[in-house]
Amino acid sequence: MKALIICPADRTKADFLANHAPLALVPMLGRSLLDLTLAHLANLGAKQVLVLAADRPEKVRAAVSQGEAWGVRVEVHPEQHELTIAEARAKYQADGPAGWLPAPHDVVLLDRLPGSEHGLFGNYSEWFDALRDLMADAVQDRIGMREFAPGVFVGLRSQISRDARLEPPCWISNYTWIGSGAKIGPNTIVETGCYADQNAEVTDSFVGPNTYVGALTEVRESFAWGHGLLKWRTGVFSEVTDDFLLCDLASRTKSRRQRPGLFGRSAALLALLLTWPVAVIGWLHHRRSEMPLFTPCVGVRAPVASAGKPMETYCYYEMGGFNGSWKRWPELWSIVCGHAAWVGNRPLTPTQARELTNDFETLWLAVPPGLFSLADAMGCREVFSEEAKVHACFYAVQHGWRKDMEILSRIFRRVFADEST
Repeated sequence: MKALIICPADRTKADFLANHAPLALVPMLGRSLLDLTLAHLANLGAKQVLVLAADRPEKVRAAVSQGEAWGVRVEVHPEQHELTIAEARAKYQADGPAGWLPAPHDVVLLDRLPGSEHGLFGNYSEWFDALRDLMADAVQDRIGMREFAPGVFVGLRSQISRDARLEPPCWISNYTWIGSGAKIGPNTIVETGCYADQNAEVTDSFVGPNTYVGALTEVRESFAWGHGLLKWRTGVFSEVTDDFLLCDLASRTKSRRQRPGLFGRSAALLALLLTWPVAVIGWLHHRRSEMPLFTPCVGVRAPVASAGKPMETYCYYEMGGFNGSWKRWPELWSIVCGHAAWVGNRPLTPTQARELTNDFETLWLAVPPGLFSLADAMGCREVFSEEAKVHACFYAVQHGWRKDMEILSRIFRRVFADEST
């Protein structure tokens, strides 16, 4: 059996949503409208689905591939403009309805959820109301979603601070970080890969995928996506240019490593000269061991801007005889050589780098490997934990000399006061 889907093109009252993706692909609690409709048609017995896309058909084609995810054969047909249902039937059912799903399932216009009579794109309130009504049912078919508390739904690999406040109903999708003191809800949807910083407040709002909401930032009755902020009741739009308030995390994955500056490399050389007794102490602790004093390691980093490679490897060393941060002492030489920085994300092995599976996680490689990291400053003990991934993503977006000095001050207090040799 065959079916046909018409992707919506121009919807003047949904322009904000269409700025980020074709309306057929706008996220709805972790899945797109096109995804939900293809699953619905597959359940009705469709084996072949034609998708008519007038708006960015290349993105639609990339999202559905050939339909393997739904067990149907999907073909995307670009159109010059959005066809009506009658026009689509006349063009694609010239041989009659035989072999097609019975009407109205034979031709579906993506302007509502499957099985619903309520439109989505007449105004922003329609779309937001549909999301809120969908929460309780959507948890059943979203992988990894669970009901964290009554009316509070949290996704796979999301990190919620212990003193964050989640007020129902609210939805927090996969790979999301909610910081200390943050308040999320009620009536709030936070999509995949978002970061709500300390004491941020999001109420009666939608936060689009891979969006950073800054510390102490308030988002009320709004759609926040990237740098854009839209009041969904009134349609008033504003662009937030300050990355510390609101920004797009995904756009930062295109950044490339810059070589450490001369000052940082000189400081590392000076630190090596001043702390040479560390090597002696390590040797004294390690001399009875059959293991080498310096252990070679292979790290992965993004290339410098002119390298033109997706990633590259470099060699650094760790020192035996120490626990904690002091074993990183040989990495000062990596800074001198320009392979690493004082502050960055901790180096990953090639195997770990291959485990970075989405735009959110690959931000780890968007900055230089560092002797110290934000995860170190926050007391994260596991180098490649889910918590460390979130801190790495945040640092990749917000790094700068002020953030670096804050991290170094915390680290040095911990190294000299708390770490044992």
